[in-house]
Amino acid sequence: MNVKYFLIIGLVVGMMALTPLSAADEDYGILDAMDITPFDADTNVTIDGIDFNVPKGYGEQKDLTKDNDSYDLGFGEVTLSNYQYLNEDGDLLNIQVMSVKDKNFTDDQITPEDGEVKKTINGREGFYSENDGVAMFRYAQDGKSILVAGESDVVSNVII
Repeated sequence: MNVKYFLIIGLVVGMMALTPLSAADEDYGILDAMDITPFDADTNVTIDGIDFNVPKGYGEQKDLTKDNDSYDLGFGEVTLSNYQYLNEDGDLLNIQVMSVKDKNFTDDQITPEDGEVKKTINGREGFYSENDGVAMFRYAQDGKSILVAGESDVVSNVII
């Protein structure tokens, strides 16, 4: 199962959401222009039964949320939850939780993609890559495949 395609989908959707930001008046904040309310403190969120910590200042892009959407990709029914958060600086945080019907993902089934290295973040073993200040960390938890992507200094704070 190549999870890279789900990452690409999430990042493309995120970039489409950022397109209207260039038209926003500088006196009018990015989050206000997009009707996003940022968290005023670090906030625990649960996505498909998995807990994450969203840092203070990030707000959910609710119009882009995919919650337990099912897709039949030929090898089985895939369920995907994709949440995107944005802060006032335009930094994007993407969290994806994916499961395949009748299949439990384990650490052994998450294999490295090009440029990824094995890493442990907050007790979770997975694969980490960084490109142009954007970090991605993929790992398995509770039979699901998890992907967290965002600013390199934020990713380690999201995984709990």
